[in-house]
Amino acid sequence: EAFFVVNEAEQVVITRFGEPIGKPYSRSGIYWKWPLLDVANRFDKRILEWDGDPNQIPTLDKRYIWVDTTARWRIIDPLKFMQSVRNESSAQARLDDVIDSATRDVISNHKVIEVVRNSNRLVDNPEVLVVDEEDSMDVSRSELEPISVGREQLSRQILERTIPYAPDFGIEILDV
Repeated sequence: EAFFVVNEAEQVVITRFGEPIGKPYSRSGIYWKWPLLDVANRFDKRILEWDGDPNQIPTLDKRYIWVDTTARWRIIDPLKFMQSVRNESSAQARLDDVIDSATRDVISNHKVIEVVRNSNRLVDNPEVLVVDEEDSMDVSRSELEPISVGREQLSRQILERTIPYAPDFGIEILDV
């Protein structure tokens, strides 16, 4: 085929005998290529999802917790993406290594209370928490251990650790 269509949700890199030629096409439209010689390599332009495997990670206070990390990313340089990772499944595998190690580093340097809680906000209406008929716990203001970081800030730290690796793959990590 001599013509190819680029829709608004994709980017295209043209290769001839496996070597990229010209600039990537990211605007939607109809374009021309040499039939039989040129190949249109299509890459998604939308926000993509990465979902890691749940892992048990030790916290600073030596408690093991299950952490299931997800991230959102997109391809910002289709040519570099094609040259470094070739396709989305290879990119997902690279993100596995980068995000999982950043998550393990951040979580293992903080206490479990900082991973679970997000703020030092006190409970407005303390209640009695009934575990079973014979045993109950009074949830009062004095029982809350103060935190200095919190879950949201830990998520930002993980994101900050992963961002420097993304340009090497032609991608941008938006959120972890």
